[in-house]
Amino acid sequence: MEAIKKKMQMLKLDKENAIDRAEQAESDKKAAEDKCKQLDEELVGLQKKLKGTEDELDKYSEALKDAQEKLELSEKKAT
Repeated sequence: MEAIKKKMQMLKLDKENAIDRAEQAESDKKAAEDKCKQLDEELVGLQKKLKGTEDELDKYSEALKDAQEKLELSEKKAT
């Protein structure tokens, strides 16, 4: 009878430990999901910023090209 009580206590302790580990795993999962969501939002913001920077680069590249063409025309007229 004593062995059965001891076995029951061990099983109860094992169950409580398993529940604690499951709760910790669930908490870790939630934290990881929150971090993932935060990083996704940050990524979207950075992608928008990159797109804006690329558009700005295109604009200035076109302006540079136009200025170089005008300079070449001016140099040809000057000679």
